[in-house]
Amino acid sequence: MLEASKLAIKTRVSIWLAMPFCWIVQALAARHTLDADGVSYLNIADACLRGNWHALVNGYWSPGLPFLLTLWLKLFHPTPFYVPLAFRFFAVASLVSSLVAFEYFLKTFFKFRIHLFRDQNHAGGVSDNTVRILGYILFLWITVFFVPARLDQPEILVFTLYLLATALCMEIVSSGGKGWRHFLALGVVLSCSFLVKAVMFPLSFTFFAALVLHKQVRRSLPKLAISIVVFVVLSLPFIFALSRAKGRLTYGDAGAINYLQMAGSDPRQSVSTESPQETVTQSAASPHLGDYTKILFLGTYPPWADPSFSYSPQPFHFHLRRQLNRIHVVLKVYFDLFIVQLGCLVCGFLVLLFFSRNTALFASHFFDEIVLWLPAVSGLCLFALVRVEGRFLTGFTVALFAAAIAAIQFDDEGSREKSVKSVVPAVVILLLAQVLLIVGHDGLKALSPNYPDRQVVEALNGIGLRSGDRVAYLGDALSDHTWAYLGSLSVAAEIPEEDQPSYWAATQEEKQQVDSRVAQTGEKALVTRNVPLSGLSAGWKRVDATDYYILKLP
Repeated sequence: MLEASKLAIKTRVSIWLAMPFCWIVQALAARHTLDADGVSYLNIADACLRGNWHALVNGYWSPGLPFLLTLWLKLFHPTPFYVPLAFRFFAVASLVSSLVAFEYFLKTFFKFRIHLFRDQNHAGGVSDNTVRILGYILFLWITVFFVPARLDQPEILVFTLYLLATALCMEIVSSGGKGWRHFLALGVVLSCSFLVKAVMFPLSFTFFAALVLHKQVRRSLPKLAISIVVFVVLSLPFIFALSRAKGRLTYGDAGAINYLQMAGSDPRQSVSTESPQETVTQSAASPHLGDYTKILFLGTYPPWADPSFSYSPQPFHFHLRRQLNRIHVVLKVYFDLFIVQLGCLVCGFLVLLFFSRNTALFASHFFDEIVLWLPAVSGLCLFALVRVEGRFLTGFTVALFAAAIAAIQFDDEGSREKSVKSVVPAVVILLLAQVLLIVGHDGLKALSPNYPDRQVVEALNGIGLRSGDRVAYLGDALSDHTWAYLGSLSVAAEIPEEDQPSYWAATQEEKQQVDSRVAQTGEKALVTRNVPLSGLSAGWKRVDATDYYILKLP
């Protein structure tokens, strides 16, 4: 027994060392990059560093991540070129906090499982050590594929808080609803999760519903009511501030804008007709030239710095056919994530279930674990209505795996040992192989000295642009404006991607007309990628060995 305990401790220490190593490798591989969401969060954090804390009241970007980024940047004071690296190591620190939360989740899960199934008359379920091994490898896989250290969104924080909330629900069930501290902590954790991501506001009520529906907690409804009150009271200040800023009751517009996008509308255009954003249609060379000079105060790329800035709710029109098509698309994503990417884990679980020969008992036990599966299933259903990415599914995946593995009960010790020894090593090897492949690929990328965004900034500085100047972009600026953030520049105009063919096909006089129109509003340079040979004679200069080109405007 003592030897087994020492082996378990050594295994845990090894895992605790291996996981941060993988995360650091992925962080270094992305140390020079940011995506559009990351720039928007950093714009808010920069405003807070300048003393404008009201910037946290944003209808699209929740305040939790930019608030923590503000403290992180205040602590380390990185120069602009090293802000992406600071963001990466903030993600690594967040992943470490997720691992701590996962340890607490496992500890609580083992007590929860014993409490629920202590009266069963079978050989028992999968051992704690086996669950821990599978749990660790699943957690590592999730943090490498779903929420890697290169992530610029708040899902790592959501993952941490989701694990804590689920663990607290299990604590409440295991204790029979005794005591107040777990109820109070649940209200605090769920309110923090809402401040990190708006979708957690409706999902938080599924945690409360799961507790209400659990027979062992019904006697503690007054304590649960206090938990709900704590959640609402801590959430109200932000809801009040946001509603006051918008002139209407709202807890966030991200869901509505994403639903509009699902319905076929560009979120950058999901604004009222009174939006200060303008579209100029004076030239055939660029019939959709975007002018953002009136909303430059929003951030680096104004349309995405706050997509909800001028959003005004419109009468709701439900399109059944379009909604069914969207659900079909999301279900295909679920299939790819859970059956293809995590197929070995699902297959291993099914083998264990078939070896147990207790499918009816499994269903009964699974239903008893409502605090694990109800919030997860509710989240999957909610995202199925709009859109989904792997980063949204971290907590759901862990909770459903825990509920499924806990519900398996074997008839005899022999079948349990035989199935576990056959299945677990295969699952671990296959998942670990995927992890090593992607981490190894990122390790090679980390050795590359290529950082084109920084080279663009240096080239712009070389032609006289400085912090605070305005630039224009030819192409899809939404997916390519990290260089503007690193140079503290503002993308004040955009010749959109749809206009690129017409721009390059236009005469020199027509292109000059567009360039002059852009320059009139204060832009000093036009940036793009992959200029055709016919355009090089117009004054475009290539940025070193990158595919970026710069045209200095008069």
